[in-house]
Amino acid sequence: MADTDNVAELRSQLEQARRIAVTLEQENAQLEAQLEKYVGKEPTVRDEMAYLQRCLNSVLEVCDQAATQATRWENPLPVPEWAIAVRKAATGERPDDPADKRRRIYIDGKGNAWLSLTKDTVGPLAGAMWSDETKASVAASNGGLHEIGRCW
Repeated sequence: MADTDNVAELRSQLEQARRIAVTLEQENAQLEAQLEKYVGKEPTVRDEMAYLQRCLNSVLEVCDQAATQATRWENPLPVPEWAIAVRKAATGERPDDPADKRRRIYIDGKGNAWLSLTKDTVGPLAGAMWSDETKASVAASNGGLHEIGRCW
């Protein structure tokens, strides 16, 4: 009798395992179908850079139009201050605002994130409480240090 009970229990477990396998195969098929929606569909870095360049060109074109509009008269008007400021910002010539107290977020050449702690010191972004690393030392040891954002 014990063997019959064991065989029945094993058959029950086998049937349960088959149901689980079928369920997993169905879930896998659904996930693969969902993955197909995204793979190869995301923009490449080149696509993103082309988009950003088009945006930047549009901003610079508006600045050029404002300058042209101001100088088209017999007695030319000065180029609007906003056009000069926007052009400087778009070309990266705008100086940092000394009143900007936000912390800078950096990424180094190895992909590690850093947070400014003081004007010259940085610490790892995760758990940056204190560090004696400077921007120059991190840049030298990790292949560069580039600001990617700011936060409070």
